[in-house]
Order: sequence, then structure tokens, then C-alpha cells
Amino acid sequence: MRAPLAPLLILIVAAAPAIPQAQPDTMARVIGKAISARNGAPLSGVMVAVPQAKAFAVSDATGAFALAGLPAGTQPLRVLYRDEVVDERPVKLRAGKTLRLEVLLDVEAVDLAPVVVEARSIRAAHSLAGFYDRRRSGFGRFYTFEDLERRGSASLRALLSEAGVQVQCRSWSCVAVSHSGPRACVLPVYRDGVPFPIMDDLDFVRLDELAAVEVYKHGLEVPLEFQGGFVGGCGAILIWTR
Repeated sequence: MRAPLAPLLILIVAAAPAIPQAQPDTMARVIGKAISARNGAPLSGVMVAVPQAKAFAVSDATGAFALAGLPAGTQPLRVLYRDEVVDERPVKLRAGKTLRLEVLLDVEAVDLAPVVVEARSIRAAHSLAGFYDRRRSGFGRFYTFEDLERRGSASLRALLSEAGVQVQCRSWSCVAVSHSGPRACVLPVYRDGVPFPIMDDLDFVRLDELAAVEVYKHGLEVPLEFQGGFVGGCGAILIWTR
């Protein structure tokens, strides 16, 4: 039996100015949302605490939480779920600023060590949390953790064929190909936001090793942060590992 997926906690940190006050605001604020890594659904009951300030908030039915009146400076921030501490790490709180956190958690494996990634702007869009944001945009084809679980140990090649992507194989590898008029090009593959070597065979990437997959068959569908040097008619394949 395959080991359970380790919980994934992604803190996307973005400081934003607080609402203008009549007098300078010396306190900081933390807001955010907790969602499931399995299907992007909001998670209620996730506690986010700043122990030194004796402040905490619990995510509601929409996954949202907020803490206000926090002292500025570097403070330890603790995330708990189902009475278990999922993660604790220092964050920098700034006077009059709001810190935004995105907590992405696999709720079935909270007893395992989490993977923590801090990101800003473009790097934040390269995270699995960005997968669910892009999914809501309606462009491309998206496969969640649950979608992949139903397909068992099938290969990425099989999934792409199912999605209507042409896969061409030679003696040494299989690659995804897009056609724009008479021109054909190989779709670039990104793994966890990083370009994946074209030489790697799609048959060796198994779905039970992935948390999510995005398929863009046309260049105009590809999110700007993943286009890089691949423009024109080529799409892209984004895979997110467990």
C-alpha cells in the first residue's frame, strides 16, 4: 500500500498597505485562506496563531481567517489542524501592513512533516495554490489530486492522450506535440513550476506521484508566468508532485 501524501503547507506572503488611518497605524494584520491540496475546497477549522501576541484565528466555512492588532516585528506563526501543530515558523510583521497567507493542506496526512514554501508575486503563481486560482479562470484542462487518484498508476502519457493531446514516441522517449497550422512543436513541461527536461519520457511520469496536472493545448491559453521563451502556437503541461 502506498504511503499517504505528506501535508503540503504553502505560505504565500505578500505585504500590502492597510486601510489608511487618520493617525499612523503601528499594528500589523494577517489575513488568508486555508484550502485542501486534494480538491481546492476551502478548509474550516484551521487555526493560525501568533503565540507571543496571544492572538489566533480559526478559518471559517469559506477557509478565510484574519488576525488584527498584532505587534510589528518578527514573530513565530503557528498553524494547527485537528489539534495538531502542522507548522511553526517566523514571519516578519510590519506596522500598518497586512500579511497575506495561503495555507494549502492535505487533510489526510497532517501527522507527517509538512513541506513549506514561501513565495512572492510570480513565485507564488508557480505554486500548487496557484493551480486552483488558474482552474477558476476556465482556461486549459485541470486534473486535481482526486482526479489523478481515480486513474491509479497510469502514466502521464495516458492522461495527455485522454485530454486530446497528441503524443509522439520514438525509441527513446515520448513527447507531447501541438500543431498550429502546418507547424508542429513540442509542448514544454513544467514540474513544480520549473522547466522539466524534454528528454524525460512521459511514460515514466506516473499519476500516483502527482498532486495536480494542468494541460494547455494552445499558446494563448498558457499563463504568462509559464510562457517564458515558448510563445506562439505551443501550449504547455504543468505537473505538480506530491
